[in-house]
Amino acid sequence: MNQRRVWASTLLFFLIPVSQAAGQAVTLTIEEAVQRALDESINLQKGAIDLAQAGYSASRLWSEIFPSFSFSAGMTFLPSTPLITQPGFSYRDDDLSYSLNLGLSLSLNPSLSSSMRRIELAYRSQLLSYDQAARQLETQVIKNFLGLINIKENIAFMQERLDLALQNLNQDRIAWEHGLLNELNWLNIQLSVQTARYNLIMAQGAYQIALEDFLALLGMETGTEINFDGTVNIVPVLYDPEQLILTYLYQRPDIISRHQAIERMELTRSVTAHSSRSPSLNLSTQWRGASGPGALSAPMSDNITGTVTLNFPIDSWIPGTRQSQNVRAADAEVEKARLDLQDTEIQAKTQIRSLVLNLHNTLESLEIARMRVDVAERTVHATEDGFRNGTVQYRELEQVRNDLSDARQRFLNEELSYQSLLLDLATALNVDWRILIGQGADLTGSTP
Repeated sequence: MNQRRVWASTLLFFLIPVSQAAGQAVTLTIEEAVQRALDESINLQKGAIDLAQAGYSASRLWSEIFPSFSFSAGMTFLPSTPLITQPGFSYRDDDLSYSLNLGLSLSLNPSLSSSMRRIELAYRSQLLSYDQAARQLETQVIKNFLGLINIKENIAFMQERLDLALQNLNQDRIAWEHGLLNELNWLNIQLSVQTARYNLIMAQGAYQIALEDFLALLGMETGTEINFDGTVNIVPVLYDPEQLILTYLYQRPDIISRHQAIERMELTRSVTAHSSRSPSLNLSTQWRGASGPGALSAPMSDNITGTVTLNFPIDSWIPGTRQSQNVRAADAEVEKARLDLQDTEIQAKTQIRSLVLNLHNTLESLEIARMRVDVAERTVHATEDGFRNGTVQYRELEQVRNDLSDARQRFLNEELSYQSLLLDLATALNVDWRILIGQGADLTGSTP
């Protein structure tokens, strides 16, 4: 599987530039990338439809108490007559008749108020889900954006390494041809060039694959070349997790969703209890018109009736009945929802503390990685001088160059890890990452 991915990456590296040559590079900022993804997301479009439907119902709560109208019309085309008994079948058109019925009914119960509030809650829940999906998509886009920048910077370092290897190859070719360089060093120099070329090709192939996934996420044409403009600044702030929890915990979508679940269960319990135990008032009116005795041409007669019925349920007040068990089950669902909220709060606090701890550790690792790059660069310069003076072997020079490449790559990875953790923390707090950076001094005690 890994070998197939290697060949696929290499093949894609050679094929995609052909399509890119026909297009012009597009400069893309983080904000533009996020907006494109939000506009093109199929899941968000489906969520918007559900949100609009929930909003439509929430704005028409009067439908819950709207009376029921009915209308029916009928005609007796075969009057009552014997079929096989005496005196036999006889069709009498003078007994044809018709009827018209118009009815209105209205049922009132204390559960109507809870039903209306439950519809409003469904809209708020749908709105929360939509906003949460949009924020998650935004975080994904920014992470991919930063990841592509990271790969491009790494490719630049690899290209620099290849250029240096080719330069050394050209410089040492004459020395080898004149016998001033032994064959082992000459083979090592050639191996360095091919290794640098291989690593560069693999990184470029991985970049193209990641870029195509990113373009698909943004709804852009395949093969589009992008110049990335922008980044998430690395602000060395030591956040106080307890202060973050105190400030932002209860605006997390999952916490809000749990509170909404409790409210929904309480409303469901109220609807169940009122429907099963509260009296209900039924109002109905019916008008009926029908043909008079004789044929259809006979004068029509009509009548109207109205009834008021007050129903008192009894079964639900008897312990152990099915209705009583339904009320009891609704109470249990409320208690379970409260326990779910408690568990979600514990997990949320743990997540925030863990993210802050990882941010602090990554910040320290980032500083160490920066110093490693500085030391590795100075070591390479000193080793190159020694190699030119004949005091250092080529193998040692190659090793310190590999150490520099590794240090640079680790530094880029630590930068990306810090940025990703910052985005994850912003998502966990349900706050924009720019606000999180801007308020850093207010959410900690100190800034190093």
